[in-house]
Amino acid sequence: MSVVGDYYGETVMYGPTMRDDDMDRHFYWHKIQVRVISVLWAIFTVCWAIMNIVVFVQPFWIGDSSTTPMSGYFGLFQYCLGGATPALTCRGRFDDFSSIPSDAFRAAAFFVFFSILMVMITIILMFPYFCLVYIDDRRDVSKPPSRAHIIIMIVCGVLLLISALCMFLACVIYPAGWDNSLVAGLCANGAEKYQQGECTIRWAYILAIIGIFDAAILAALAFFLADRQEKLAFASHGLINGGPAGYGMGDRAASISGRSIGSKRSFQPAPLAPEPTEAYNYHAEPMPLDRRTYQSKRRGSGAGSQISSSGAFYL
Repeated sequence: MSVVGDYYGETVMYGPTMRDDDMDRHFYWHKIQVRVISVLWAIFTVCWAIMNIVVFVQPFWIGDSSTTPMSGYFGLFQYCLGGATPALTCRGRFDDFSSIPSDAFRAAAFFVFFSILMVMITIILMFPYFCLVYIDDRRDVSKPPSRAHIIIMIVCGVLLLISALCMFLACVIYPAGWDNSLVAGLCANGAEKYQQGECTIRWAYILAIIGIFDAAILAALAFFLADRQEKLAFASHGLINGGPAGYGMGDRAASISGRSIGSKRSFQPAPLAPEPTEAYNYHAEPMPLDRRTYQSKRRGSGAGSQISSSGAFYL
């Protein structure tokens, strides 16, 4: 692929900037990487949804230990306590807030439920996202790239960020309910807000804390994928329509996310400098072909000097 340009008033032909097959291979390798990361992102998002549901329904946020006066454990809305017999009696339902023993437990249950809702909406949006990616890969090359799947990915990132925030609030608010009389009866002396007394933190609470970081990483990855796909979309349009990625892409594609499409992360190589096509007149002293000398000779040209059509000087 060659690029035609103007060199000091003359039309010159630049050398090939990059072999077409190398450029295509470089572009499609980046495209495959983005697609693979998108699939992994979708799989881990589904895993986060499963973790969220398990944390919500399992009553193992805080429980008994070897030093507690009786056995039992508490979740977000359900709790199970033992009595004179080894059997545990479980109470509490999410659809009946009056059965939840503490206001802090109610608030934490609501935030975890809202976190699940955000993740489920994200999973639903995955279906149109991958359909639009499939359609965009097979679109007419003469048409500009579509941004619909990029917008969906940004929305998914926002939803996952809200999900992480809701889980964080639930984990922070939940210990405020440890001063409840039922919790104090299980955890014995020292049970108060943010003090579990003789009880121990159970696995569901730990899983919820891990899920905060999981959701935050998935949200950041969604924003990263949206940014990379936008660059690939416009680079693809520039590649197909007449040159290396970034050529003929207009002002919109010239700067994406504050960086030029021709930066070190793009696919456009720097054009090679042209070489003069004709030699100097060896009967005269050679003169450098820089811009100032060229312009000064043109301004000072008279009857005793002339410039050939090829750009060489003859005195």
